[in-house]
Amino acid sequence: MSASSDRIEGRVAVVTGGASGIGASCRRLLQAQGATVVVADLAGEPACDVTDRSALERLAGSLKRVDVLVNAAGVLTANRPIDELPAEDFRRNFEVNVLGIVHCCQAFGEHLRASRGAVVNVASQAALVSLPQQAAYTASKGAVAALTRSLAIDWAPHGVRVNAVAPGFTVTPMTEAFFENETFRRAAVKRIPLGRLLHPDEVAAAIVFLAGPEASAITGVVLPVDGGWTAGEPALPW
Repeated sequence: MSASSDRIEGRVAVVTGGASGIGASCRRLLQAQGATVVVADLAGEPACDVTDRSALERLAGSLKRVDVLVNAAGVLTANRPIDELPAEDFRRNFEVNVLGIVHCCQAFGEHLRASRGAVVNVASQAALVSLPQQAAYTASKGAVAALTRSLAIDWAPHGVRVNAVAPGFTVTPMTEAFFENETFRRAAVKRIPLGRLLHPDEVAAAIVFLAGPEASAITGVVLPVDGGWTAGEPALPW
């Protein structure tokens, strides 16, 4: 199978959270490769909330086929010590980050099984290694990783592949406020082995690869796209 720029040409992709950040980068890259992209986003036209199962079912009913589902919609609540963490933060993270994926997979499942399609979920490096004062977010992204493996097993008999990416520190509208703190930014860059923050397009490239035919034998994988963060600490000075 040859790698080509049109490997997803003619396919129909649904991208949640496709109005900004990693989702928007996925939308642009999929469109550049010839896919028809349907955006499901609160800021989309029409607006679509991944926590609203009925709205997702209406969207699915309006489509004749779906070949690719990218679950990029997500939230990140404020960092708080676990002793001060309200239950509402857990509910919000799980409602959007986890149940949002469940709702989408259930709504578009019939289409995906018919097309023997592909699903790519956006987890986080926090699904693989813990980050301080992010218990609610970390737990929700860990659930995304586990859910990805379960979906991969359940849908394998239907020819549907399900994978996830685990992005590292990526500058998006949801995270840019963190990086405006220069102390935090310098500390993050120093900890990343490649020595820089990531761009959403870099994460989108991995997502589109996993959604395409070059990844035809890959399912149930959570792929870190993190500049080496989860590989270990950068080299120490001698």
